[in-house]
Amino acid sequence: MSSEVRGGTELNPIIAARSEAVPKLVAVTGPSAGRAFAVTRATATVGRHPTNDFVVEDPRISGAHIELSRVGDRVRVRDVGSTNGTWLGPNRVVDVELAPGAELTIGDSLLRFETEQSAAIAPPAESDSFGRLVGRSAVMRELFATLERIAPKELAILIQGETGTGKEEVARAVHEASPRANGPFIVIDATALPEALAESLLFGHEKGAFTGAHERQIGFFEAARGGTVFIDEVGELPSILQSKFLRVLERREIIRVGGHTPLPIDVRVVAATNRDLRNAIDKGRFREDLYFRLAQVRVFVPSLRQRAEDLPLIAAKLLARAGSDAMIDVEALEHLSAMPWPGNVRELNNVLLRASAMAPDGVIRRQDVAGEGEGFRGTADERAPLDLSGQFSDAKDRAIERFERAYLILLMKRCQGNLSAAARQADVARHHLRDLLKKRGLYGVSLDDE
Repeated sequence: MSSEVRGGTELNPIIAARSEAVPKLVAVTGPSAGRAFAVTRATATVGRHPTNDFVVEDPRISGAHIELSRVGDRVRVRDVGSTNGTWLGPNRVVDVELAPGAELTIGDSLLRFETEQSAAIAPPAESDSFGRLVGRSAVMRELFATLERIAPKELAILIQGETGTGKEEVARAVHEASPRANGPFIVIDATALPEALAESLLFGHEKGAFTGAHERQIGFFEAARGGTVFIDEVGELPSILQSKFLRVLERREIIRVGGHTPLPIDVRVVAATNRDLRNAIDKGRFREDLYFRLAQVRVFVPSLRQRAEDLPLIAAKLLARAGSDAMIDVEALEHLSAMPWPGNVRELNNVLLRASAMAPDGVIRRQDVAGEGEGFRGTADERAPLDLSGQFSDAKDRAIERFERAYLILLMKRCQGNLSAAARQADVARHHLRDLLKKRGLYGVSLDDE
């Protein structure tokens, strides 16, 4: 008889759950053949690492291999950067929606999707908001229900989601719904920590600890006493800081730079990342023991395209937050709802701010958002033929400059100005990308009008 694992047993208790038909994943062949998993959460992961919702013990499968999203009795499968890929027959797939009966191959394992009748699903939140987060979709109401349960508990939380989905808003909402709400909420951007000063910024320093240390200075962890520390893009922490973070979380104390006396800390740690750290663990880029300390609870923030039905509510909220009384007509909303939104809510916010400024009578119409999300066409100069006059080296330099400018503008637009995300997408070192942007006069420049 096959063993079965149900999604959400840790955070979605069966008590008061409702029953309905849900997708079920069955391992047909491979080392875990016979095991099954009912997708009772809106989002679940499959991979070799033990923290996956469905663990497949296949050495050719990545730490986190695929992400599953429930769409009625169907399931959407997204490869999350696996090494050996996800295969539908002879075709490698990255993002695909499958009906019952479909079969996928990952590593040496064949997985078949079936339907389980009367699977128990925990009830979603009744409210369509949590803190400043809003959403009526099933996936967001499930997220709100989870956040309501974990906010009062002293658990470290790892928030995963694409760039621009609102991971910091999730962390802030958890803080405000916790017993620490009256304490500080300190944000640490792991991508912006200068290597030479990182330890001092995090843990503080004593007077005379280094040149320029003229007085004692407390760090972020001391400043957050009684509150919450939010570590954004935690996957970007260099290895030496990962070790120091682990020691802080294990011992609940810090030592200032130049000091010798351990100082107790009283903080809750919430971290966020836009990539799956389990694959970084596989590649030796992130410490597994630190992952377990940070991810006592994992939550996933869905992309905007996964909850397009929430767009009207989100748009109204964003416009109100910006102090705009602009309205959006039906055709404009239909266009915005059909966009892919690679930059998610952050991109939507930028589009709405531009459109509301252009709307002459306070109504955002289809023409006010025309061209948004339709790809990069370049300026008239960028569409013009190459200048091949003069010497070869001069013509080559002009062509390279033109290519680099066009590529960098498109890259930074797609990544909503996020340098770390752009460096990963371009597969170049972050400092090298920054130097290229400076070289082409694009660093720190708004590209909205480029």
